[in-house]
Amino acid sequence: MVIKTRNEKELFDKAAEVFVEEYKNSLAEKGRFSVALSGGTTPKELFKRLINMEINWENVDIFMVDERYLPPDHIDSNYRLLWDEFFSNINIPIENLRTIKYMESLEISRLEYEKEVKDFIKDKKNSFDLIVLGMGKDGHTASLFSDNLEMSGDVVPSLEGREHNYNRISLGLGVINRCRKKMFILKNDKKEILKLVLSGGKYPASFVVNNVMYIINEEDK
Repeated sequence: MVIKTRNEKELFDKAAEVFVEEYKNSLAEKGRFSVALSGGTTPKELFKRLINMEINWENVDIFMVDERYLPPDHIDSNYRLLWDEFFSNINIPIENLRTIKYMESLEISRLEYEKEVKDFIKDKKNSFDLIVLGMGKDGHTASLFSDNLEMSGDVVPSLEGREHNYNRISLGLGVINRCRKKMFILKNDKKEILKLVLSGGKYPASFVVNNVMYIINEEDK
């Protein structure tokens, strides 16, 4: 499903509306809501809206979609962005935040997060209720790039390459495609790559399937 908005304000208003709708549906159904969040600059406007929404964060489990293998206080750390822009501004128990830890090695960090994810989704129909994704102009999503050797696992490594800096850890398609709903938030400059993805182009974002929503604004502002 593609939802077009007239401008960026409507884009993020709609994304926040979908978030709250999924939260309410999950709360009514099972008493809890689980979501995986991307970092980067695009979701910051969504976070600003969610901070002011009527959400009982005690009933919300938040996971990270991906992370660069960096200390948490590094300027390019997704955790730092999420903490500064979102986590520190909501009343959520720290144990509800399932983050990717910076440990002795990339593989140890990956295995630790994979265990946490698998323990959480064990015996569940869906991995998470909602995942919030972006898309690069090269068609990547999460930290799944076209030069990744492996994208289909649950939690996968993404080694520094021609398309991106830093080694990374990312949810893989094995978990992403089990989410009940996938929501892409796309600014106007992603309209061309979205057309290619939707027309069957073989990009990482093309492999995200089942109940996928793309929200994109039609104008630059």
